[in-house]
Amino acid sequence: MPPEVRDLGPADIPRILQLEEDLFGPEAWTAGMYREELASPYRAYRGIDDSGVLVAYGGILLAGEAQVLTVGVARTHQRRGLGGVLLRDLLAIAAGGAREVFLEVRASDDVARHLYERHGFTAIGLRRNYYPRLGEDALVMRADLTAPDGTG
Repeated sequence: MPPEVRDLGPADIPRILQLEEDLFGPEAWTAGMYREELASPYRAYRGIDDSGVLVAYGGILLAGEAQVLTVGVARTHQRRGLGGVLLRDLLAIAAGGAREVFLEVRASDDVARHLYERHGFTAIGLRRNYYPRLGEDALVMRADLTAPDGTG
């Protein structure tokens, strides 16, 4: 049975920040950033719990051109397909009003890049020093939400 995906709210911010610090270190978003993100009517933030604890989360900007803003899975729960479940959920939400979706991913993050490729994303460009605290470039990826197979 696939895990249940739920909406995230302000009460989830402390746990999101724990995951952010562990997963993204110096590039982690702040509590203030998440308060603004969760309050925006143009964003959807979703999560997956395990035994009542948030273990995966993601967000998407909803517009004519949607943008995956973040996807994170607790290290203890990686390689279980949760990232794919969450990404499919976010793409389904975006498909209600967008024709395509974009994202940036660390150029060195092969695991995340392959997740996105499995869900129909292709690399279309590079943003130099996009992650300045890490000194890393971002790969810009795009998926067509009108693709006949529905994967993006």
